[in-house]
Amino acid sequence: MAVQLIKDLIAYKIKFGKAFERELRRIIELDQMSKAEILELKSEEFVKQYRNAYSNTEFYKQFYKKHGLNLHSVKDLSDKSKLPIISKVDVRNHAKLMLAKSRLCVFKAYSSGTTGTPLQVYRDFSSTIKEYAYGHFFQQMHGYHLGDPVVSLRGTLDRNTFSYYDKSNNVLYLSSYHLKSERIDEYYKLIKDFNPKVIKAYPSSMHILATELHKKDLSLDIPIAFTSSEVLHGFQKDIVEKTLNTKIYDWYGNAEQTVALGQFEDELYREFPLYSHTEFEDDHLITTSFINSAFPLIRYRVDDVVQLAECSNGICVIKKIEGRDDDYIVLKDGQRIGRLDLAFKQARNLLAAQIVQDEPGIIRVNLIPDKRFDKSDLDVIELNLRDLLGDECMIRFDKIETDQLIRTAKGKFNLVVSQLK
Repeated sequence: MAVQLIKDLIAYKIKFGKAFERELRRIIELDQMSKAEILELKSEEFVKQYRNAYSNTEFYKQFYKKHGLNLHSVKDLSDKSKLPIISKVDVRNHAKLMLAKSRLCVFKAYSSGTTGTPLQVYRDFSSTIKEYAYGHFFQQMHGYHLGDPVVSLRGTLDRNTFSYYDKSNNVLYLSSYHLKSERIDEYYKLIKDFNPKVIKAYPSSMHILATELHKKDLSLDIPIAFTSSEVLHGFQKDIVEKTLNTKIYDWYGNAEQTVALGQFEDELYREFPLYSHTEFEDDHLITTSFINSAFPLIRYRVDDVVQLAECSNGICVIKKIEGRDDDYIVLKDGQRIGRLDLAFKQARNLLAAQIVQDEPGIIRVNLIPDKRFDKSDLDVIELNLRDLLGDECMIRFDKIETDQLIRTAKGKFNLVVSQLK
């Protein structure tokens, strides 16, 4: 135990040391600048990252030469359309050739792999510290400060460890793998006794915790909640905020460090100054990282769908993160239907739901009902689904428990689980 305490302390000093403090001060200064100033700096960073990639990586030099580009082809952000888009396939096949630094100076990181094989990317110390600083800046804006008591439900612990207290960070880690009805009293007591100011979790883990507490007429008082790594659905948000007496602020980002959006008091998402540049398309994003010069990703396609609230002078505000473009149901005629969370928006007395598809034109809807759930509630859900999917789609409803929700190896939740071959 003493060895682990020393390790925690060393990790804390590295993570939140002078480099972190310097980066946090820079972000705070950037946040005070005008939109015009930020756009000018964005343009400079875009050119800088392009020239870094062209000069220091084998992949980009050859890739851009094939498209008739040279070191000085990009003079400002308006030249971005000259650059071809890169994909996950490019990264998977050429990651080592994309490195702008020696492999001795970087370490590997992996995407969650929810759409297939996890993607291997690279980070260095600088990009990692910048990531920490941006994340802390976002949380600090909403009232969290280093040292505040935090309970974490993010799959950090292995399946054999139920809880662990990190004294250096004042974080109580709880296993997301043991979240079941038979152990909810243990979670309740640990959290109640710890009295956290903040809870950090995957939306699905926080949702299951709230659902199981609600079923036993238990509640907690945790002022601030931070979610990330999954789409936050409305029906999840409602029961979590009610049962935990909390306010949720969602963070959207990726392992590739090419996009970061934070949710604010008005529930809209906004970009963070000079983290990256994002181009918003109808069914995907095109992203360019500014924080990772060791592994530059320029005009990198991210297959997530967002709903914009407004865009003005290159600064966009996002209303909702819709999810990946493969979160669809396929009908018999091949038509793909997405945004199925709308079916549960007006459903009362429903604690959780998940749609599973094994073959086109047929779905199974797993429901976790509240005590007062009755046929009228089910009729509302079915009517909503019919509006989205039509009358020919076969729909079967099943009542399940929280431990029957299908989750990924890391414990993440998808509203739609496609098992189509």
